Amino acid sequence: MRPLGNALSLAVTQIIVEEADTYQIAGVRGFGNGVFPREEIRGSETSYKVLNRLRAGDIVMSRLKAFEGAISLIPERLDGYYASPEFPTFEVSNREADVRYVKFLCSWPTFWRKLQGESKGIGARRERVSAQKLLEIEVPLPDLAEQRRVADKLDATMSRIAQFATLREHSSQLAQQHKDSLLRPIEKLAPLSAALRPSSDFVDVDPDEDYRTAGILNRGRGLFHRPVTSGSDTKYPRYNRLHTGQFVYSKLFGWEGSLAVVPAEFEGVHVSHEFPTFGIDPSVADVEYMSHLARWPGLHDALKDKGTGMGSRRQRVNVDRLLATTVPLPSLAEQRRVARQLSMVRQTTEAGAEQLAQVAALRSALLNAAFSGQL
Repeated sequence: MRPLGNALSLAVTQIIVEEADTYQIAGVRGFGNGVFPREEIRGSETSYKVLNRLRAGDIVMSRLKAFEGAISLIPERLDGYYASPEFPTFEVSNREADVRYVKFLCSWPTFWRKLQGESKGIGARRERVSAQKLLEIEVPLPDLAEQRRVADKLDATMSRIAQFATLREHSSQLAQQHKDSLLRPIEKLAPLSAALRPSSDFVDVDPDEDYRTAGILNRGRGLFHRPVTSGSDTKYPRYNRLHTGQFVYSKLFGWEGSLAVVPAEFEGVHVSHEFPTFGIDPSVADVEYMSHLARWPGLHDALKDKGTGMGSRRQRVNVDRLLATTVPLPSLAEQRRVARQLSMVRQTTEAGAEQLAQVAALRSALLNAAFSGQL
């Protein structure tokens, strides 16, 4: 273990901001997701008097979010971009370190936890990591030959992992295009009120009881379990109890796609009164078809215009507006045909998502092995 300063040195190139000039800005994503281009700005649009110029092959760190993995190698395509003074840059010493080894080190979660211990400030979102503290952190830094050996192995494996992730993303896009190709051409349209009937099961909250609770993820990603809540710990005087096959949505985030059809594993789980529920009329709509509609971006986009209130986070979608929203609603036979096709595609994409999660775990395990001398 040696101080990271043996491999890196602070190397900041600052330029004075001119109001009439334009600057292509870059940012650093957290959790090892790298540097990315932001919007171009004019000098008159920033309060910073100086900006840091990025140089390919250097390391750039977000002082504010380094402990979340916002530290990365600057790629060639972002050479010459700019970042605020909150993003110091560091040169990699080619006499002491292999730049690829340092790149992988910056993507190692254990390294981020070390940075977390060096952060300071008030509150989780204000914990800055100074350049000096970064350079003082002890990291696995073997001789140059060993670094190159480790980097060669990680390069070979990580490139295959990246290829898999790219294919997974491409397959997800194809699945979405397939859904659009099935739903958008449907000529028979009807308001959701044709298929949904308000159906709530309110229960009074008992302070001596515990309640299984749920929420709804945005972008049609379905229900998720929240922690069990004691009746004495909730502000709600009553809960709405879910039942299998109901249609449920969030008034507050319906416009973001927080819609779902309740699966069997959420039978009897509770939500607040902000989550209206509806029975699906079996003479009009197929439950499986409606579950695919709930995940469809076309419906989410339609609800964006149905919100009320001020500001993007206050666009509530009330029940009347939801039920007035027009959706593709063909015959039951056609709904079932479409649902069968979409369900097969969904099973495939979900299997791919599980594999991607396993690959992510493999990536973390490889980094742990690499930096503990076991690779």
